[in-house]
Amino acid sequence: MSVRVLITGGAGFLGIHLSRELRAFGDEVRILDVAEAPPWVGALGIDYRRGDLCDRAGLSDALGGADVLVHAAFASPDRPPADVRAINVEGTRLVFERSVALGVCRVVLISSTIVRHPPRPHPLLAHAPLSRLDAYRAARVAAEELTREPAWKNLSRAVVRPKTFIGPERVGAFAILFDRIRRGLTVPVLGTGHNRYQLLDVRDMADGLRRLIHADAQGTFEFGASDYSTVTDDLQALVDHAGTGARLRHVSPALSRALLRTIELAALPPLSEWHHASARGEDSIVDTSRAERELGWRPARSNRAALCDAYDWYRDRMKAGGEAPTTHPVPRAHRALQRLVDLLR
Repeated sequence: MSVRVLITGGAGFLGIHLSRELRAFGDEVRILDVAEAPPWVGALGIDYRRGDLCDRAGLSDALGGADVLVHAAFASPDRPPADVRAINVEGTRLVFERSVALGVCRVVLISSTIVRHPPRPHPLLAHAPLSRLDAYRAARVAAEELTREPAWKNLSRAVVRPKTFIGPERVGAFAILFDRIRRGLTVPVLGTGHNRYQLLDVRDMADGLRRLIHADAQGTFEFGASDYSTVTDDLQALVDHAGTGARLRHVSPALSRALLRTIELAALPPLSEWHHASARGEDSIVDTSRAERELGWRPARSNRAALCDAYDWYRDRMKAGGEAPTTHPVPRAHRALQRLVDLLR
């Protein structure tokens, strides 16, 4: 049976893939986002509402008539901690309040695997977060805790913790990696690269979300690729696929950790979980068994396939027009890392 779905923060990378998936199965889709409507909205028949998640009237209007809310809007760790808290926590509270008031049947919260990480104390100030990344983690934890409040007991609720998702039509911080491969340059790898880091193709995520939207299951679900290897092996497979002469260069674990520590203490926008796990030599893997068992979900694409498909899209866009217009700006910390590797070469 088709349902009416509102996606908050749906104008971006996940939104286009999830909207396509839902429309292909006959669901009605509405999007609420602060950004201007992207070009694909009209082609997919999306009801697009431009507005702020924290605007009670605008949110209420967008929720009107919806059966299911997919709450994907969030503030990333490159925003000031106060903004992160206001959007990720108070915005989520407002979403639940209005969903209950307006008769929405089900809410699916898109969270993050960062909630699994323990808090890290500041070396000088006992009650201050160590970095923007830790402030972001705390806000994500608080948002998940909100889903368990008794006030929403009559609302069906599910939480999704996806691994880093990647695929065609947006590459984000992977753009600088792909660009170096495209130009045949050195590709930095923090640490030894012997750790396993599970990725997730965005199309597999969209399939899992559609299944969860139509299910009755509540609680937490984790999504990630079932076929993955070490960071070095997956990146080497991508380099081999590209065939540009690029090569991997490992940054020693000690130097990698020192770099990350400097970024944290300087309160700069942080590097990704991928970098942190690699620098520490830690595996980063989630348990997808519940999604497989209860939703019948199976990820179709491996780490390597997801990386290669995303790279091919990036390369083709660069060939066609000299830019990848939907790519998000690359954080300063990522560029600093590249410059360091170039100096060490």
